[in-house]
Amino acid sequence: MKRLDNHPHHSLSRSFSGTYRLTGRLAVFDDAKTPFLKLRFSDCEGDHVAFLNLDKMLAPERIGHLDLVTATGVKSFSGQFVVQACRRADQQEVAALKTLQSLPRLYCPVPEAFDQLVSTAQSLQSEHLRECLTRVLEREDRLESFLNAPGSVSYHHAYPGGLLQHSLDVANNAVAMLRLNEPTMSRLMQETCFVAGLLHDIGKTYTYDSKGKPNAAWKLCSHDALTLEACAYGLAYLDQHAPDIAIMLRHVWTCASPGARYGQPAAMTLARYVRDADGQSAMVDNQARAFSRTGGWGFSRLGQNLFWRPEPPALQPQ
Repeated sequence: MKRLDNHPHHSLSRSFSGTYRLTGRLAVFDDAKTPFLKLRFSDCEGDHVAFLNLDKMLAPERIGHLDLVTATGVKSFSGQFVVQACRRADQQEVAALKTLQSLPRLYCPVPEAFDQLVSTAQSLQSEHLRECLTRVLEREDRLESFLNAPGSVSYHHAYPGGLLQHSLDVANNAVAMLRLNEPTMSRLMQETCFVAGLLHDIGKTYTYDSKGKPNAAWKLCSHDALTLEACAYGLAYLDQHAPDIAIMLRHVWTCASPGARYGQPAAMTLARYVRDADGQSAMVDNQARAFSRTGGWGFSRLGQNLFWRPEPPALQPQ
């Protein structure tokens, strides 16, 4: 099994110990025909590949792909990691993880965006919003598709990892508009605006498979409605601990998107900021693609959309 990512901190370590996602499991044999399990342990920093000697240790049973495990390994004389312990993580170990720590960095085709996602999520002061993000994004049935999905099939951000990049653009730009127009707005409202922008298109994860390919839901369902479904566990938590934030998020997601099927008018500026940031992010990406095949100015088309850039004035001789 190929090691897909190697964070510098991990590569220099002589040992590792912690709670990770199990992202690889393969039976192998060495030159002496000794059976091993080649295991890959992943988190938001990178991953460890380690070998478990089946002659000396029982194979961890009832642990599947993307399950959370607590593992320890040391580097052998050959430079490879050897598993010393591996078991399913208990509830206390999972609860002790930082926000989004268990997301496998190696699954994301745009690592810079992934690192920004994790660092920003961990910087949120609201423990309720951090827990909401954990319950929405760290689900085994959502995390692969969120990290791999395109922003669209043939429109904006139509590449693997495009959904994450678009979501971050919307979240950051919405907060920038909020700070510019309402500089006295509380930190909690700013963080709520970020989460609203980040998750505004999370329903699209239902319309792609784990590798970012469109599925039946892409043709049959509106991703706007699926956003509420994708966020159900996070919203249920907020309903118990921060009900006003839960209502704010529902309101933004049901009136903000330019193409949303909902007719509820915006009753707060956060909804407008997310809506405008959504449209702006899409247009910026489409405009860049439209002019990538031309000289960079004049008229250009992308699908049905027409774009225009004025030709820059010629430099005057000195």
